[in-house]
Amino acid sequence: MDEKRREKYLQTRYKRELERYLNRVVNFAQQEGGERSDYDAFIEKVSQKLDGVEKVAFYNDYFEKLEQFIELTQRMCASDLDVESIKSRILHEANQIRKAKRKKSYNRKNHRTAFDDDF
Repeated sequence: MDEKRREKYLQTRYKRELERYLNRVVNFAQQEGGERSDYDAFIEKVSQKLDGVEKVAFYNDYFEKLEQFIELTQRMCASDLDVESIKSRILHEANQIRKAKRKKSYNRKNHRTAFDDDF
């Protein structure tokens, strides 16, 4: 029982840290101005916080997309893109991830109206 509890704790902690990473990067991308060096320093700082958490394997599409997002943001540090194009790409990818999360939680059967019964 202790092993299951520990595994659940590690999963929850890693999930939270992945979502925090996403939120931090999106908040940074929504800020006006900034330079490329600011972006690189920011990604280094938030990556250190993520590295402090033990990585757990997930077989969930949402969390796999979050991990891909993290890789993308870290790869952009090595690219030669300007800050504005990086920010727009980050916001686009984050929006796609959030849409995927909402799409899974939406169920038409739960949101049915009397009009839908006619079909």
